[in-house]
Amino acid sequence: MMPFSAIIAVLLLLAIALVHLLWALGSSWPVGDEKALARTVVGSKDIQKMPPRLASLGVAIVLTAAAHIVLASGGLMSGILLPRMYQILLVAMILVFSARGLAAYMSFWRELVPEHPFARLDQRIYAPLCLLIAALLLDVALT
Repeated sequence: MMPFSAIIAVLLLLAIALVHLLWALGSSWPVGDEKALARTVVGSKDIQKMPPRLASLGVAIVLTAAAHIVLASGGLMSGILLPRMYQILLVAMILVFSARGLAAYMSFWRELVPEHPFARLDQRIYAPLCLLIAALLLDVALT
């Protein structure tokens, strides 16, 4: 049986993928315009516009693949890779989400992405969400 943590992780990954797909299609949701969106979700110093739409599409694809990895690791769907490869990818995902979550509280990261409201949202929402996903993935890996 698939652990509850896997279901929550998949829902979160797919929701985040959907938002990135919206941005790839040109939406500025949840804010009014591209500049405000860039300052809200990217946060690079003096950012004026979003990265290329292809970048958002790439993130959406990677997050969808990550959801597949969780589903296959949790036994809810057949995988196209060897089971050992899914275990390795799941551990890599845990490390990536943990590193991204912890980075938000380090000075080097604050210097890279100082713009507000990103800097505030990063520490209050984005980083904790990454750490939550990492914890959910760890539970999947240990189950």
